[in-house]
Amino acid sequence: MKTVKEYLSSDFEKINTLIKKNLAPNNVLVNNKSYELFMSGGKKIRPTFTLLAGKLGDPNRFEDVLKAGASLELIHMASLVHDDIIDNSKMRRGKTTVYYEHGYLQAINTGNYLLSTSISLVSTIKHKELHRSFSETIRDLVDGELFQLDQQFNAHQTLDDYYRKIYRKTALLIELSIKMGGYASGLSSHTLNHLIEYGYHIGMSFQIIDDCLDFIGDEKNLGKPKFSDMENGHYTLPVLLHRNRDASFRDRLEAFSKDGEYLEGLIETLLASDAIEQSLSISSQHIEKAREAIRNIDSPIREYLMEIAEKLANRPN
Repeated sequence: MKTVKEYLSSDFEKINTLIKKNLAPNNVLVNNKSYELFMSGGKKIRPTFTLLAGKLGDPNRFEDVLKAGASLELIHMASLVHDDIIDNSKMRRGKTTVYYEHGYLQAINTGNYLLSTSISLVSTIKHKELHRSFSETIRDLVDGELFQLDQQFNAHQTLDDYYRKIYRKTALLIELSIKMGGYASGLSSHTLNHLIEYGYHIGMSFQIIDDCLDFIGDEKNLGKPKFSDMENGHYTLPVLLHRNRDASFRDRLEAFSKDGEYLEGLIETLLASDAIEQSLSISSQHIEKAREAIRNIDSPIREYLMEIAEKLANRPN
């Protein structure tokens, strides 16, 4: 059996052609930087879900599935550019960020350009529910970015606050990726609902693992400095779990949030605890629920979705 990458390779070539056509460099900085970001690579996980969902529907409508996949990759790229502003990030995918190299306004404009290009591309698909979901998700993504800013350096945020953040940051866009593939291809609502449930749990698991890798990952693979979430006041699941059971850690976290003290000590304490292991266990629970959601999906799509889940479950290793 082919891997999911091999199975979708020809479809990704078509998506890449669509994106390149829409982002062709024209000597305007915003356009050129958008094209460079696309060419720098990435996992292309969101259009992968769009394509897999689309292959369960009407093959005669697959051109719209390709457009949907391309538009979602553009949205994801836009969110990365804006995330770099929020996180004050110097590096993205091993390269200097637009924000660090060219400043706030150029980064904002680059993200907005990518978003507007995505909207232009998806506008050619004729499906009312697809457009409703697309527009609502963009609104919720922006709401998520604003909420993340509001929670920055908030030592008192709840676990529910964290789950709300990562849902809007990651799971929401994976859900949309599946919805758009299903809508564009005319997939039945029964099958689509199971896929959406899978997407929710995959997205939550993905972000929890990503947050853990900020502490235990390799900087070369991360494409950014370790501990950057903590340093920038984005308190992730391991931090919140340990805060809730260690009064000394909680007090030092509050002090760090106010005046920047104790960062190294906080990281050392966290690494010596089992908070990361506990977080990864919660991620694994989401993976199991994702597997359960697609148990009745037709082959070979079920096997490819399972493959993605397995790779995600083993990602820290």
